[in-house]
Amino acid sequence: MMRCPTLADLPKPPADKTGWPWTEESERLPDAMQDGGAWPRISVVTPLLNQKPFIEETIRSILLQGYPDVEHIVIDGGSTDGSLEVIEQYAPWVKSIVRKGEGQSAALNRGFREATGELLGWQNSDDFYGPDNFRQAALAAAQYPDCDIFNGLVRGFQGLNSRPPWLFENCKEFSRASLLEEVCVMNQSMFFRRKIFDRGVFLEDDLHYAMDVEYFWRLSLEGFQYQVVPAMVGYYRQHENAKSNSYNVRGDLEPYALLRSLCRDKRLDRRLRLRAREQLRARFLKSFSSARRTLLKKLAIELILPI
Repeated sequence: MMRCPTLADLPKPPADKTGWPWTEESERLPDAMQDGGAWPRISVVTPLLNQKPFIEETIRSILLQGYPDVEHIVIDGGSTDGSLEVIEQYAPWVKSIVRKGEGQSAALNRGFREATGELLGWQNSDDFYGPDNFRQAALAAAQYPDCDIFNGLVRGFQGLNSRPPWLFENCKEFSRASLLEEVCVMNQSMFFRRKIFDRGVFLEDDLHYAMDVEYFWRLSLEGFQYQVVPAMVGYYRQHENAKSNSYNVRGDLEPYALLRSLCRDKRLDRRLRLRAREQLRARFLKSFSSARRTLLKKLAIELILPI
């Protein structure tokens, strides 16, 4: 059991950093919940590769939750930019594991297998939690015993300016229809019950761009239930080195493969399978109009397969 440290326990923040989570902390919680029971242990897994400008903010947003039982696991893929030196400053409170060459999904799965919490979070090394998130997650888990995934509000921002106006604010009830139209739930403010991983439901190791959406779909199709918790807030950072800003052919193929599988999945009603087919066609046409002709032979066959 590790209780969150106080602001005074942590290294002093850079002189130009103020506010949450630099000079502010969440209210410290009592040792037991209101009913006298223990707070559920919360484990957070962070995959890391060369995010020195941002990783400290991620770490502090976890450690300053004031929560009585927390575990933070960082899986580093071989950073060379000084990220590990930043983590070393927080060594008493962060478990760091180096696994060079592993992708983000494989790193997350490794962390989930290492984690000992009853609730597990996934926070990227360039994103962070808002204050009081862990208390809200624990209370939601107690209030909704039949739910398995808890998602909250996610605010998007640009670069280092984690202040309004926000690029977007996303806080929606999960539904399969909504997930077909957009990413209606996001990992930046999301916690999973341990039973998901005990049942062997992990991310796909070989996915690098659509692993989150594919996982959210698979959780739903496996029968796990989502619950929105608006009081939980996470922050999603847009920046020039973000993976989502770089084009890779897999960035086209992975969502395409997901839509293909949804078209064929009889656990979805026919209306949703037809909608997935429409999106498959639209993605094909977008690839064509962008002159990504190397994809065409791989993608075209999917448009004529029966649903």
